[in-house]
Amino acid sequence: MKRWSVTLLALAVCSAVVHADVTIVQKTTIEGGAASMAPGGLPSPTMTSRIKGMQGRMDMDMGSPQIPTNVSTITDATAKQIIILDNNAKTARVSSVAAPSHPEAGAPTATITMDGSISPTGKSQTINGMKCDEYTFATSMSMADIGGGQIPPEAAAAMAGVKMVMTGSVWVAKEAPGAAEYRAYQKALSGSDLVNAAIGATGLSMPGMDKMAKAMASVDGVPVLTEMTMTIEGQGEMADMLRQMGAMKITTKVTSVNTDAIAADAFKVPEGYQVIK
Repeated sequence: MKRWSVTLLALAVCSAVVHADVTIVQKTTIEGGAASMAPGGLPSPTMTSRIKGMQGRMDMDMGSPQIPTNVSTITDATAKQIIILDNNAKTARVSSVAAPSHPEAGAPTATITMDGSISPTGKSQTINGMKCDEYTFATSMSMADIGGGQIPPEAAAAMAGVKMVMTGSVWVAKEAPGAAEYRAYQKALSGSDLVNAAIGATGLSMPGMDKMAKAMASVDGVPVLTEMTMTIEGQGEMADMLRQMGAMKITTKVTSVNTDAIAADAFKVPEGYQVIK
């Protein structure tokens, strides 16, 4: 479940809806696939995104007492620094592009190779009162990599050649409030390699995630609705078994926008947190 949270974090870093002194709340729902097999289904995470100048903050709450993941990510595109706050453990993991942080001693590491692309469709619709244009995207990762060395060799061998494929669409609003500031921040963020620094702080290496982040940043608009379907491709018994669970659909939609000024303290490590570099 920790790696599922990391996957959501990675996607959030790529597509976080943030603006200059704007707070936006997004709700994610997960349906089908493995989610249908979990008792009561998987939780519906809430992501709150803020930006002030070249600083951004994304707070993630998994929304379930059974999965007490409460993570905040603070990014500084100018200083090229990222801070991951574990608000349950009261720790702050600090990393930068120049000197990436390392996972805790003994923590498992994994390399997950990703590839992806994004392109416009020419379609448009109005969502939450904003005219949005559609872009489609596709990315994939090897299932053999996801275990991070924690699964038996025979299981990893069974996963060889099996891919998790994620396809979908993102609807973006070009004329959203703070759109110019958003584009400037996203451009600085994608050019600083902070995405890889964020993922590296968790003990994962995800080659290709930076390319996906830059592709998302190239989209001229603010993401309002993202719909993604996760399917399994490949040959063999394991691929057939995973396909039997069906496709998993993940939908992320903006639920509220607040344009109040954001306090500078929101982008600092709270008092009492243990700093890990």
